[in-house]
Amino acid sequence: MGNERRFAALNTKIRVLKGNFLTNEHFIDLFNKKDVSEVAQYLKENTNYKIVLEDINVKDIHRRELEKLLKEYVLIQHKKLIHYFTDEYKKLFKTIFIRYEIEDLKLNLRNLLREEDTSDLETFIKSLKDTMYYPILKPYLNEDSRRILFYMEMNLDRLYFLLLRKNSTALDKKDSILFKEFLGKNIDLLNLEWIYRGIKFYNLIPEELINYTIQEGYEFKYNDIKVLCYCNEKEFKKRVLNSKYSFLFDTEQNIDLYMERRIERYLYFQSLEMLKKEKLDITVFLAYIHLLEYELRDLFSTIEIIKYGISFDEGKNYLIRKIEGSDIR
Repeated sequence: MGNERRFAALNTKIRVLKGNFLTNEHFIDLFNKKDVSEVAQYLKENTNYKIVLEDINVKDIHRRELEKLLKEYVLIQHKKLIHYFTDEYKKLFKTIFIRYEIEDLKLNLRNLLREEDTSDLETFIKSLKDTMYYPILKPYLNEDSRRILFYMEMNLDRLYFLLLRKNSTALDKKDSILFKEFLGKNIDLLNLEWIYRGIKFYNLIPEELINYTIQEGYEFKYNDIKVLCYCNEKEFKKRVLNSKYSFLFDTEQNIDLYMERRIERYLYFQSLEMLKKEKLDITVFLAYIHLLEYELRDLFSTIEIIKYGISFDEGKNYLIRKIEGSDIR
């Protein structure tokens, strides 16, 4: 199948699927719910998530059970697209899919590291022995407990982006360039977040910071990254404020609390624009799967917000999507 025919068919399918995205009104309604069971009931009765909830008694559903079902919904949407791809495109598709596996690993690591006893963490890492994750996690088992999660998460993200870069080189020339640009912006922002956290919270030396960054960013090349790694916190912020990513620090909000959300929101709006243009290339697919992931994250955040009784005006700041006003009913 030629590229134009492939993407014409794929874009038609995505045009249908994007009609299932939740609206801001859905999220405003969700903020009115009192607990997880009410969230599940609403999703079951009013959204396309009913396909994973229709046979579930949501009255006593637990948060983790609901989150697992919501992930299952995302996987179902992915499977609706995979048959449009062959060869290297299918290989890249499957690599993108690894993201959910890595996020699950991170969640397990965070839960295990809350315990003072690290024996469970060691057992968990050993259970990964026959996977690609074991050699990048094992070296940090004896690391200082304050830094271990930072190192492990960095290496998991680094592995993911290296796999994406490797498996995108064989795409058609146009798609390879477009993917490299989109990936490069993700790499830029991840590097900036890592370097900032490494400088501010972990006092990592510049050489160590450089070793953990990912090459082939879009705006920040190796020499730019090297300069940033040798900055102190004040110098780092100043350089970022003079870049296209100034939004990371050009704010009166708590930088450390909202940095990850700012990054995701930037990529969210980039994805919305890509989806609207409906070009006959890889961009519509990339936009759709990223928006689907961001919707899932916003649902998880909403469940968390409800759990802790956070108000709508405060809680909406934790969402990736932007909801204006305070018209909660």
